[in-house]
Amino acid sequence: MRRFVELMWLALAAITAVEAYFAYQDSGFTQRTYMMLAVFGLSIFMYYLRKKQRVKAQIRARKRSSEELRS
Repeated sequence: MRRFVELMWLALAAITAVEAYFAYQDSGFTQRTYMMLAVFGLSIFMYYLRKKQRVKAQIRARKRSSEELRS
C-alpha cells in the first residue's frame, strides 16, 4: 500500500509537469503555471518523504521479525 501511494505522488508530479509545460507554452508564466510548478515540487517532496518512511518501516519490521526468531 505504501508503495502505491509513492507511485501516485510520482504520477501527480508527472501530470503537473506536463500541465505546467503546456500552461507555459500557452501563455507564459501565469498564476496557473506557478501553481502547477508548486504542486510538482510538493509531489516530488512527498514522494521522497513517503519512500523514506516506507524504507524505515521495512527495516523496523525486519528487526522485529529477526528478534522474534531469536526468542
